[in-house]
Amino acid sequence: MAKPIYIIGYMGSGKSTYGKKLATKLNYDFIDTDAAIERMTGKPIAQIFAQDGEDSFRQLERSILVSLTKRQNIVVSTGGGTPCFFDNMALMNKTGVTVYLQLAPESLAQRLIQSKSERPLLQRISNEELPGYIKMHLFERESFYKKSGITIKGENLKIDDLYKAITGRTY
Repeated sequence: MAKPIYIIGYMGSGKSTYGKKLATKLNYDFIDTDAAIERMTGKPIAQIFAQDGEDSFRQLERSILVSLTKRQNIVVSTGGGTPCFFDNMALMNKTGVTVYLQLAPESLAQRLIQSKSERPLLQRISNEELPGYIKMHLFERESFYKKSGITIKGENLKIDDLYKAITGRTY
């Protein structure tokens, strides 16, 4: 039995996409914390932010994260802000393996421009302001992300490279 693998990084970095692929490759379960919150509340994340506020969302996120720390053989895709609140980053490092998918702000902006409406923190940011906002926001969050056990470049990432970084094996 293996400890959880937590995939962290900024929104749009590919946490869910790579998390699913990694879980399949390892024959582990995959859990997306945002999807788990949506199932638990019956509301989309944007609606939780709008109706209940970010603090309420962060409390839900924390409770989901705590419940996952006792699980084995899972890959967890966290929300972009998860490592930055409470002692979430320390908790993930203590109970599993943390992997930071690191991308440049310009790469993130290209990815996020199409999905801004689904992301509460970006809904009021214009397309022109997006790269600057991401750069500033990422700068604030990177001190948390860099506490990760593994950091891997997200641009042009291949699942085999991610697998190798986590398992230390080639195949």
